[in-house]
Amino acid sequence: MVGGLAVQEHGYFRVTLDCDIVVPDVIEAVEWLTAGLPGPFVRVPGCEDSAKDNRNGVLINLLPAGRVLKSGCEVPFPVPRAVRDQPQFASLEELISLKLDSWLNSPVQRLKDKADVVELIQARRLPRELAVHEAVRVCYQETWGALARERGG
Repeated sequence: MVGGLAVQEHGYFRVTLDCDIVVPDVIEAVEWLTAGLPGPFVRVPGCEDSAKDNRNGVLINLLPAGRVLKSGCEVPFPVPRAVRDQPQFASLEELISLKLDSWLNSPVQRLKDKADVVELIQARRLPRELAVHEAVRVCYQETWGALARERGG
């Protein structure tokens, strides 16, 4: 899992209205979730990579493991290594890398991603040298430095 739920798992509690799940095959996952059996998940019209839970209205976004979401992004989604009964969350380094990559490629529309990184740095007191993806390392360090200057440290 990535997105807002992963941000919460890593120590910054905020509201989120969807669930972002990384899967090996997006189309197969949507088909499995929305199979003809009576179940809570339905397809989202015009959106081949999402499903909706009719019980609570939560949107389930399915994201491609090992690939980027759109052209221009450089940080691929992690590849799930095992099937488990419990949710698996992206590591803190992966999550921050994905969030910064998303923000860098859509800075107005994905402003919440940058805010999530800022909040995680502050909530977890993350180090400047966190092992984020090389494509976003400079951005992370600049963000960390700006926070340190604003705090006077």
